[in-house]
Amino acid sequence: MKIRQLILAAALFSGLSQTAVQAQGSTGNWPARPIKLIVPTGPGAGTDVIARVMATEVSKTIGGSMYVENMPGASGLLAHQAAATSDPDGYTLLFSNTSGLAINPTTFKKLPYDPEKSFVMIALVADFAPQIVTVHKSVPAQNLGELIKYVKANPGKVSYGVDATAGAGVFTGRLLNRRAQLDMAEVPYRNAAQLVQDAATGRVEVLVSSIIAAQPFVQTGDLRQIAVSSGKRFPGLPDLQTVAETIPGAVLDGWFVLAAPTGTPEPIVERLNKAVKDFLGGADIQQRLIALGLATNGTDSPAKTAAFVRQEQQTWRDLAKEIDIPQQ
Repeated sequence: MKIRQLILAAALFSGLSQTAVQAQGSTGNWPARPIKLIVPTGPGAGTDVIARVMATEVSKTIGGSMYVENMPGASGLLAHQAAATSDPDGYTLLFSNTSGLAINPTTFKKLPYDPEKSFVMIALVADFAPQIVTVHKSVPAQNLGELIKYVKANPGKVSYGVDATAGAGVFTGRLLNRRAQLDMAEVPYRNAAQLVQDAATGRVEVLVSSIIAAQPFVQTGDLRQIAVSSGKRFPGLPDLQTVAETIPGAVLDGWFVLAAPTGTPEPIVERLNKAVKDFLGGADIQQRLIALGLATNGTDSPAKTAAFVRQEQQTWRDLAKEIDIPQQ
């Protein structure tokens, strides 16, 4: 009996050891082939640009090639679904954002992925991605307080444009309307270029957008900057007030995160986390991010990144209830 138990124990130990060796082998030589980084926007968008910059620098650190595969459209659903259903072997990653992980769950009744279970968070890339409120040059407002007075003096006459495909602009515009007790009419666009063009020509008097989207027409003088939605002033625009300076508590900030399918080996996740930390610590990275309307406080561990995302998901759920965001 004892001999039989010893044989079984030896077999079990051998099996466990072989599994451990196989697992070590599968991650020990990683990356053995190029790594695909799925990006939920088209080429040239701000999200795509920073993803490509990160991919280039991270490739140098990990000693392997990382390339971007763009999957735009459908509010990021296609990209997130593709990443969620990929093999968790470290060769498919996702450059996700506020829309994909926090806004989509509030605006869609059903998603083809689970924002809380389908992914393991690797590293926070940017935690400072505010919306900006700008106005056409004909609007007699130099700051948010003056804009609020102008809207209230012209009830039912002022409209604001937002990119309906991104989500953050919709939330920001509606939060501004709710907290300041305004009646601006929302004009949703599904073409960001047309949105900004209409704001620059005065077809819509107020624009709520990313910083980078508005900047070309701010520089020409067709649009005037009024405020940013973040909790503190944007590093690249230190003289521009925040919405919260006029409407306390009215804060909305976007973020970008590197993620992978759940089940991706922990050693790979840790190596990627360290590589992103090195990337964000680069001498010129802050200025490169600022040029895209982003900023970063650096990243932390995968566990703390996951905790950050969970907290943000709850924040956006609460905001969706406050401003009555309908689900599709």
